[in-house]
This record gives sequence, structure tokens and C-alpha cells, in this order.
Amino acid sequence: MSEGTLSANQETIDTIGWHANVPPNGFLTRARLAAAETNDNPLGLATPDGEIVLETTPEHRNLAKGDPRCATWTRSYDDPGVAALRDRLRGKNGLRGLEVVEAADVERATMLFHRDGFVAVADALTPAQLDLLREGAGAVISDLVAADPDGSVGGGAGGLPHRYSFGGTSVSRHMFHSDAWCQLIDLPTTTPILTSIFGSADYIVYGAGGDLALPGAIEYQGLHSDNVWTELHDPIGGLTMRDLPVPVVHINFPLIDLTPENGPIRQIPGTHRSRAPIPALADEPEWMRLSTICPLPAGSAILRDARCWHGGTPNLSRDVRAMPNVEFMAPWFRSEALITSMSHERWSTLSPHAQRLSRFTVAGKGEPIIGEGINLPRRADRERVREQLLAEASGNGS
Repeated sequence: MSEGTLSANQETIDTIGWHANVPPNGFLTRARLAAAETNDNPLGLATPDGEIVLETTPEHRNLAKGDPRCATWTRSYDDPGVAALRDRLRGKNGLRGLEVVEAADVERATMLFHRDGFVAVADALTPAQLDLLREGAGAVISDLVAADPDGSVGGGAGGLPHRYSFGGTSVSRHMFHSDAWCQLIDLPTTTPILTSIFGSADYIVYGAGGDLALPGAIEYQGLHSDNVWTELHDPIGGLTMRDLPVPVVHINFPLIDLTPENGPIRQIPGTHRSRAPIPALADEPEWMRLSTICPLPAGSAILRDARCWHGGTPNLSRDVRAMPNVEFMAPWFRSEALITSMSHERWSTLSPHAQRLSRFTVAGKGEPIIGEGINLPRRADRERVREQLLAEASGNGS
């Protein structure tokens, strides 16, 4: 973290990341899970656990391949392999021809989104909104670091060390208890673009989370889609989810400037409609590893078709790279990812449009959201706390 980008305890900030005692998570430590040929995940949320239980979100249980290139490195800022990769990224990383549009140019943003499967939008957040989001994210990061001091548990998509999912580590699965995240549901900069992308204002919000990469996240995260669905059953093979209009849009908001070396997200243009198998990490061409959304200023927004191939990249800097998000479903689309995750009290503070967008996530008056405000890196701990809270809510607690 730098220049107060996230409000966390300074003592914690100074010791975040770069834990040399945590081995790289390549094939050497994931041998039993390295047999899969691709990162395709047609079952989405229905994907079963692998042989080894990963600290990962349900839709990414298939994403088990580690990064073989760093398997012999030490998780150290000055490791020769790390230093060489940092130099290469400084010179080559970044999507060529990346266009960052102004929020007012709704037509251009919509065209780029449908063409590429994503679009970057400048100045999506005001300074005050960005400060609030940094404060909210900083509090969660402090909790995660306190529970996982060396970053060895990690998690997020694929269960890699030094990486976490805000929503995935939440006992409630989402961050709708936080004003910092709720402000993202209905922004004057992104709402018109979402309405244009979906062709209607009748879409819904279903999630709030995002991800972060601590300094020393030396691994690439395999390319994947965020499949919050089960693939369509078409016996003649004529129709897949990739043949339909966009079902799900995620919007990420970087809290620091994205640079070639601090773990910018990579997006592969045009893959939201591709039926090709997603390549395993070891088989990716170099241009895919360098197809990152950078440089991009803090407070921008990255609107993503959830089907588009994307993945995390190494954070070889000394700063925490965090990108909270908010997640939307098209007016015609629903899945089991849609759960009650926002209290009625929180919902009542939202704008009228945000209230309508949240109509399927809001609880009834007085109904508790089990586990809201609790973020734990280990799934076993989240399940234990959730069971305890459920028992207490039903009057069966000790």
C-alpha cells in the first residue's frame, strides 16, 4: 500500500506481503490437481471439489493448475526469477491499443464492451467515493492479514497464496453490509452504461466482492470465466451460454493505479463469445499473459462480461493491489448465485434505482444476514462461524 491508498494499521501495512517462507504454488505443490488440460468450467457453481480442498470460490473450483514458471523461485522481492519477470513486465506488459473511455461516452463504451467483452472507463468514482471504498477495503484487508499473517492461505479464484476474494472470504458471501460497496450499485458514471449494455434498466444486482493481490503474489492465475451458471443443456449442441446476449456483468474498481508490475487484471479480447477451450496456464502464449488492463488510474471502472477469459497477474510491487467489484445479472438471467445477502435496513438507505436493482437480494424487515461483516480466509472457519450463527439465530446456540 502506498500514499495512504488503503486505511489499515501502519504496522500491518509495513509487513504485508513478500513472505519468503511461503513456497510458490506451481505444479510442485499441486501435482494431484495438475492433470486437467484446460480451465474450462461449464458446470460453474455446480463444479465439485477436487482431490485437494482449495480456498477458492465455488465457481472456480476447477481452477487448480498452479504456475509452473515460478515453481523454483523464492517469494522474495529480490529473487532472480522475480527480478527478471519484473523487468520484463515493465517493458512489455499492457494491452496494446487499450482505450479508456469517458463515462459520458455511453455509446462508445457499449460498443467496446460488446466487441471485446470488457471496457475501461475513466473517473468512475469521485475522490470521496474512492476514499470510502479504500477505507472499507482496508478494514477487510486488515482482518484477512490478521487471520493469515504470511498470506499462505490465500484464496480467491484458484486458491493461490497472497490472493483473496472479498466476497469469497465473507461468511455471507457478499459485501452488501458495507456502505463502501453499496455505493457502487448505482453510480451516475456506470448506471447509464449498464443500462445501454443490457438494453434495459430492469437488470439486477446480485453480488459485491472483488479481489486483492498482496505484494509477493508471484504466480499468474490461470485464465478462466466467472461461470455463475450451469451450462445450457442442448442435446444437438447448437446453443451455449456464449451464443446468448451478455448474462452477467462485473464492474471492478482499482484502488491504486494499475501498473505493469502490481498485478493488473488480464483480459483476452473477444473471448466472451468463443467456444474454444480455455488454455491451461502452461500453454498460454505470452501475449495472453501480457494482455493486461494497464496503465489505468485508481477510481476507474472495468466493466467485464463474466464469460470473457481473464486472470490475475503477479504483483511484484510493494503495494497491495485491490479491486472491489459489484456484480449484475441481465433482466432475463437468473442463477443459484442469486441469494439473500443485503439487510432491509441497508437496502432502505439506497437510491430508488439501487433499491429496485437489489429487489432479489434484500432480506425482509428484521431478517438477519448470517455472517455479514465477517471475513475469514479459511473456508473451514467460515463454515464453522456460519453454523454457529445459524444455531444462535434459531435459538439452538449454547
